[in-house]
Amino acid sequence: MILLSLADLMVTYHLLKTGPAFYESNPVAQFFFARWNIAGMAVFKFSVVGFVVVAGEVVERHRPGLGRFVVLLGCLASGAVVCYGLRLALREIAG
Repeated sequence: MILLSLADLMVTYHLLKTGPAFYESNPVAQFFFARWNIAGMAVFKFSVVGFVVVAGEVVERHRPGLGRFVVLLGCLASGAVVCYGLRLALREIAG
């Protein structure tokens, strides 16, 4: 999940630097990016990762197996965002 979030951060930053055609659609992430640039975005994204991991651990202690599912769901969501961002970046490169 950490690697997926790092990939998401890098793809998002690349797209945001590309030009005004790209923007952060998550209003909370946009708030952090607008005020603190990539450092704020990194703090936000890795805070979310920390929250998902802690939530997965807490859930796992009460319902074994379900916490692993929570973290897997977080990984799938992060993976989908990375794939979408890469698709946008590749489309921009292709013209």
